[in-house]
Amino acid sequence: MAKKNTTLPVIHATKDDGCFVGVLAGKSVRLFGKTKTYAKGGPVDSPYDVTFRIGDEVEYDSYNLSYTGHIVSIGAKTVTINTGRGEPKRRLKLEEFSWRNRRFDAEETRRKNHEEMMHL
Repeated sequence: MAKKNTTLPVIHATKDDGCFVGVLAGKSVRLFGKTKTYAKGGPVDSPYDVTFRIGDEVEYDSYNLSYTGHIVSIGAKTVTINTGRGEPKRRLKLEEFSWRNRRFDAEETRRKNHEEMMHL
């Protein structure tokens, strides 16, 4: 019986053209590719490449504020996040995890949340 190789990530393409997710279950999730950003001259392809590990802070939801928590597990098809708010843990499919976190910046998120709280 052939042994399964667990050292290479499993790569998933997302619905967004040019966006990919590499998963090492139980270890890390890598978001990479290019996405459109908009500037005065119109849309521009903007590359990104970020890796998250268990314990890292990520976004799991948003409305007026961005809601963040810490990764507690990484599976072959989902990432589980502890909200730290007394709620059940949130499980995001790779597709949603990718679009929420490919441009995630914890410091910038805290700054924007603080600013928004001043107006609520």
